[in-house]
Amino acid sequence: MTIEQPAVGELSSLARGMRILEFIQDQGQAQVAEVVEALAIPTSSAYRYIRLLKSAGFLAEVNGALLPTDRLTDRSVNRSEHLVDIARPVLTRLLRRSGLDVALTVRVHTAALCLDTRRGGSGGVALHPGEVLALHSGASATPLLATAPESVRRQVLQGRLQRFTAATPDAAALREELAGIRRRGYHVTHGWLTPGMSALGVPLIVAGSCLCTVSLVGRHAELADVTEPLALLRSAVDEIGVGLPHAVSRAWLSPDAEGSRGEI
Repeated sequence: MTIEQPAVGELSSLARGMRILEFIQDQGQAQVAEVVEALAIPTSSAYRYIRLLKSAGFLAEVNGALLPTDRLTDRSVNRSEHLVDIARPVLTRLLRRSGLDVALTVRVHTAALCLDTRRGGSGGVALHPGEVLALHSGASATPLLATAPESVRRQVLQGRLQRFTAATPDAAALREELAGIRRRGYHVTHGWLTPGMSALGVPLIVAGSCLCTVSLVGRHAELADVTEPLALLRSAVDEIGVGLPHAVSRAWLSPDAEGSRGEI
C-alpha cells in the first residue's frame, strides 16, 4: 500500500499548529500576543490556527487566555464518564433534597470545566456540561482554585481577573477568600458571577488533592443561611468519594497536581 505524502504546505501548517499547541501546553495558558512573539508568526496566522484548535476542542479560551483542554489525555479509559456516572444519582438526590440547582465541576489547568448539572426551581444556573469557566467565577469554581497547587493559584491571581459583576473580588480579596476556603472546606459566594444569584461549593479531596467540586446554586434568599444546604452538600460529596474506585479517584488530577499547595 502506498501512503500519500502530505504537501509541503500542509506539513508546514500542521507543524505550526502543533508548535502553537505545544507552547500553550508548556505555559499552562497564554495570550495570543505571547504566542505571536514566542513563535515569531504573523498575528493573522496565529488567530487562524488558534481558531481551528479551539474548534477541534484542543484549546479553550477563558478571560482572553488560551488554555489546553484534556483532549490529548489518555482515552483508553473515559475517566470523565466514570466520574459523571458515579456522581449522577448523587446529584439527582441532592437536587431533590435541596430544591436548588446542582453543578459538578473539575479543574483543567487554570480553568474550571463543568461536567454535569441538575436544574431546580431557581432557574438561575447558567452552567451546562462542557462549559469552561474562570476559576474565580463563584463557588462552583473557587474551591478548585483554593485547593490547586501554588503555581496555579499564583498564575490566576497575577493574571487579569475579569469583573463579572460589581461583587466579583479583586486579587487581594480573592486571595483572602481562598485562604478561608482551605480553612473551612467550603465556599459561599453572592453575586460573583450573576447578579442576584448565590452559590455554595464543597471540594472532594482525594489523597490530598481536589478531584472535583459539587455546588448548589440559587437566589440570594435561598442561600442566606447555608447550614442545611451545606450539610446536604457535604453528605453528597462524601457519597461520591465512597463510590469512587481507586483508578477513577485520580482521573481528574491535572498534570500540575503533583506540586505543593503552600500559601501564596
